Amino acid sequence: MNYLLAVTGSIASYKSFDVARQLVKNGHHVKVILTSGALEFIKPETFRYLGIEATYLPQDDFKPEHLQLKETVLHIELAKWADKLIIAPLSANTLNRLALGLNNDLLGSVFLAFAQKPILLFPAMNTHMWDNARVQEHVEKLKQQFRIGFINPVSGLLACGDIGSGKFPDVSAVVDLIETFEPLKKMAKKVIITAGATAAPLDPVRYMTNPSSGKMGMAIAGSFLKAGYDVTVLAGHQCLPEIENFKGHPHFKLEKTATTELIKQAAMRLFPEADLYISTGAIADIEFDAVHTKIKKEAMGQSLPFHQAADILKEILKLQKPHQKVVSFAAETETTSEVFTEKMNRKPVDLMIGNKVANGLIGQAQVEGFQSHDGQYFVVQKNSIKGPISLTKKALGLKLVEWFEGQPSW
Repeated sequence: MNYLLAVTGSIASYKSFDVARQLVKNGHHVKVILTSGALEFIKPETFRYLGIEATYLPQDDFKPEHLQLKETVLHIELAKWADKLIIAPLSANTLNRLALGLNNDLLGSVFLAFAQKPILLFPAMNTHMWDNARVQEHVEKLKQQFRIGFINPVSGLLACGDIGSGKFPDVSAVVDLIETFEPLKKMAKKVIITAGATAAPLDPVRYMTNPSSGKMGMAIAGSFLKAGYDVTVLAGHQCLPEIENFKGHPHFKLEKTATTELIKQAAMRLFPEADLYISTGAIADIEFDAVHTKIKKEAMGQSLPFHQAADILKEILKLQKPHQKVVSFAAETETTSEVFTEKMNRKPVDLMIGNKVANGLIGQAQVEGFQSHDGQYFVVQKNSIKGPISLTKKALGLKLVEWFEGQPSW
């Protein structure tokens, strides 16, 4: 995509270097606009070494050397070129100017000329400035524009030493939100995704789990958020911390569900109102009869008491209504048609994604399926099995959106 990144006079403006670099690394085309305030903190020359296609200064609107042969007015050409305008960080001064419609620099003119395309705002300022009544009045005025997506600042230690709201989010969170928040898309449908491994506690010290990191769940969550769906992720004990990058997304909810029982409780509560349930989580199959004090080694004996954990997917299928879809993931060491067919017959979901896994601790030294960005996948439906298909987890997420919207491209 073509991203126009505007940087304003916030002390967090130095983080725009990392935001721009990561967007370029992810395959996007990026141009940068700086305000006069931003120039007090950063140098425009630095962007040249980060793969940025062009960097513009506040008054460059009046310099014809920035235009190509058939181009006319710079702010109009930039507004036409960009798919999305991102202002990160957004200072209080620029926020107020935009709300009032002032266009005394290049950014102000681009903002007014951006027609019906999406704009993302990432404010960053002192807590007292953020809480100021006039600033909040202007925030609400900007939020009323349907094409504008507003990412509230996070709480934490600010550069001035104060603690409170106003902090610029982590760069990785900013990039994830840029790539998945589309203000113009709103599907009014709800998706539940389980992600990462759960833990089966034995005592207050020990537990059993598996290597699932939750990368699949996060990739799928990002794809459905980008398409405009409301997404709730039930994150297991081992789910990667980056899942919290989406917390600033207005269509995202996160519930920490460390154990199988906690995921079950959340799934049973949320599924009746959902349109789609995707079980990517590596949910523990067994549970121990856990005790509240550490079991001494000499008291363990030769076996540990355990029982079969609840089969959440089976319970979900009992509740499924005709309009609801259910997708399961089958992580297997044997990826044969017999294995997938038996599993589909036992738990007849609308779609099953199968893949081969190994924890790298038995028989082979390499982890397979877990913690990677891509893999070999089988697409299993009631009367067909396709695969293996080589896909990144991100690409698989996009294909699941297409399938749910009735346009499968397996």
